[in-house]
Amino acid sequence: MEQLKERSLQIASLVVAVVVWAIVAAWVDLSSAIPPPTEVFVELKDLVVSGGAWGPLGATLGRTAMGFVLGFALGVAYGVLVHAFPAVGDYSRGVFNLAMFAPTLIIIFLGLTMLGLTNLTVVLIVGFAISTDVGVYIRDAFRSFDTEIDDMARSYKAPFRQRVTGVYIPFLVPPMLAAGRIGFSLSWKVAFLCEVFGFPGGLGWEVRASYRVYDMTALLAWLLVFIITLLLVEQVIRIAERALVRW
Repeated sequence: MEQLKERSLQIASLVVAVVVWAIVAAWVDLSSAIPPPTEVFVELKDLVVSGGAWGPLGATLGRTAMGFVLGFALGVAYGVLVHAFPAVGDYSRGVFNLAMFAPTLIIIFLGLTMLGLTNLTVVLIVGFAISTDVGVYIRDAFRSFDTEIDDMARSYKAPFRQRVTGVYIPFLVPPMLAAGRIGFSLSWKVAFLCEVFGFPGGLGWEVRASYRVYDMTALLAWLLVFIITLLLVEQVIRIAERALVRW
């Protein structure tokens, strides 16, 4: 019942947004600047039916997925390492904070300039951008870890593998899932920005190309592809998260 209510509110908010969009487009009466929703949805349908959306979408998804896996693995490893060896956190705090608070746009510009316009560059930029957020999330999650449970397992001489599978993994699953959902959303946006700021191919590049010729209908259609895909992926992650936690 709660899930149905949440979905109903989401659908209602989307309907309201489209209605407001249509009213503003009619009121401004500048179809070249703010095209009506009907034109954008027709353009979106043409992109999907003709297959023109699938190539750029697949390219962006591929870079996002690879960068996400890299950044998530590095972030989780950092959080676990800091918990196991607190001195690592003390010595790395300055560098880690610098990386975490550096503007994402600066990281993208530096990465594309220094490493070149390659798929590997985008993957590395995405991985670096989310690794700090995931690392902080996992590190902070360990602050609520009940060490007495691990001490009890040690007192019963439970082997290390059993302590990992029976104590640490069950504790880490919820924060890892939450960090993964946030991290993927950030990965998707960073990969998109990399394409907007010069990397050829992908949804961001199509948005840039549409902007250059001032085709606002195509630009908004590509943005809808980006937003709809992100929402669908987040819903899949939420469903998987609920199933895994229930298990």
